[in-house]
Amino acid sequence: MKRPTLKDIAAIAGVSHVAVSMALRNHPRISAETRERIKVIAQEIGYRPDPALSSLIVYRRGVAKSGYRATLAWVGFYRKSVKDLAFNRLLFQGARERCIELGYTLEEFYLADMGMSFSRLSKVLYAQNIQGVLFSPLERSVGHINMKAFAWEQFSVISFGFSLVSPKLDVVIDAQSRAARAVVRKLRSLGYRRIGFVIERGYNERTDGNLLAGYLGEQTRFPEARRIPPLILVSDNCEQTCREWFQRYEPDGVFDTRGILYNLLTPAELSRCGIAVHCGVAIPGFGEMIAGIDQNAPLIGQVGVNEVVSLINANVRGIPAIPRRILVEGTWINGKSAPQLAYK
Repeated sequence: MKRPTLKDIAAIAGVSHVAVSMALRNHPRISAETRERIKVIAQEIGYRPDPALSSLIVYRRGVAKSGYRATLAWVGFYRKSVKDLAFNRLLFQGARERCIELGYTLEEFYLADMGMSFSRLSKVLYAQNIQGVLFSPLERSVGHINMKAFAWEQFSVISFGFSLVSPKLDVVIDAQSRAARAVVRKLRSLGYRRIGFVIERGYNERTDGNLLAGYLGEQTRFPEARRIPPLILVSDNCEQTCREWFQRYEPDGVFDTRGILYNLLTPAELSRCGIAVHCGVAIPGFGEMIAGIDQNAPLIGQVGVNEVVSLINANVRGIPAIPRRILVEGTWINGKSAPQLAYK
């Protein structure tokens, strides 16, 4: 039987095949009533997109020279100077590079510097015909955006990380639970047997508990005598708490997520304890002195742009009914803080 086409739907609906294509992609220029009528017709006659044609379109877009298409917005909740923090800087660089490859520009909006409300930001973005928005991680804590303060229905949006608690958007971030498991397994392969875990309460919240969950899940594989309770720090004045925990449980290896313990221990203590970190690009000496997981921040930024552009092309706007979590694998980096040991 002949495959139903867009022209078949157009003939039945009394519209052009271009209008049919736009309606099936939920384009806002086609009224909701017309979109629904066209979708019903498409379903009734058994229309299905041609996968070969779709692949050809993607191929042509890929080989065509990218010219300027549009602008995406990079929205920072912090001041622009905070972008110079290593992770944020690499995240932004990756996003900007991918925008250039796709023919987009990436315009920065730092709300703390601009003194701009989310309501005002919506109007500015709409006036500039910006359809895609990437929300960068919050600086230190977790936060919320009032549902009514931003015109979500006008934009395709994603956020980086879990620090934006609500609304729940599509998220792009490193695979944190898998990163924790990878660190523990790597330390074990290097000969460490009593492996501890240190994290700040705020960082645990910002990672949605994923690092802690990965560590606890991996710890169930240890003999009970080698299991060490995780240390969750609740205040900035943590030196005494860290030392008491270290002396009581005597770990020979630690997943020290932010390098706090590493900066407190003496050279003698460090000589008998392997240290690995998460988000190590923010730790001085990472990749040379300190071992751990590189989150691959530039790739996360690139994937974020890919996701926003795909939402724009599909005319998907607003807060998703079911948010997606797009995870990027981290990479283990060797360092002198976790040397190879003889197996115990």
